[in-house]
Amino acid sequence: MKKLVIMHTVQNTIISMPPLIEKMYPGVFKVVNVLDDSLLNDIKAEGKLTKSVIERFVDYVLTSKNSGADAILLACSSIGEIGDIARDIIDIPLFKIDEPMAERAASLGKKILVLGTVKSTLEPTSRLISKKGDVKVDSTLIEGAFEISLSDPDRHDEMIKETVERNIDKYDVIVLAQASMSRALDKIEKGKEKVLTSLPLGLEQLKEII
Repeated sequence: MKKLVIMHTVQNTIISMPPLIEKMYPGVFKVVNVLDDSLLNDIKAEGKLTKSVIERFVDYVLTSKNSGADAILLACSSIGEIGDIARDIIDIPLFKIDEPMAERAASLGKKILVLGTVKSTLEPTSRLISKKGDVKVDSTLIEGAFEISLSDPDRHDEMIKETVERNIDKYDVIVLAQASMSRALDKIEKGKEKVLTSLPLGLEQLKEII
């Protein structure tokens, strides 16, 4: 089995990702989950990546590599840009969950809307998509959805659906920036074919190490 370390900053992705990986790659991966919500909380408090957040993430990456990981999967879009730093100092693959989604979005349309439930995710995701093609990227925060995501997940998903369907006719593509938002796709009816999520798309990268 391949040892895969997943770096999480929210509990939701710990719940959703490992079962999906096992469904897609039965018996292939031994998953080790690492959760540190302080990484995301510090970014939200400061409004930007800090040296402390970068140092702590790099420490996790080095520890994972030195403990025998075959690959690392970064599940958080807010700290995705740190993944580029970490890639330069390790000799195992580091996958970013949102990278395939960004590439797909840039290939499908010129006018793209990024939706997030955490403000700190919007700019990194927008920059990532902009790097993938000649596109115009707007972003919108779905205020209050993140705060109720654990206590009332159905309402969280409904708020995402309402925002998507309100904007679907204005854009070529709508991107749900966080992996924790992917479940809301099941509720969306109008324009669902124009909505991209990082799950399961971001897990297709894992084929590279099989």
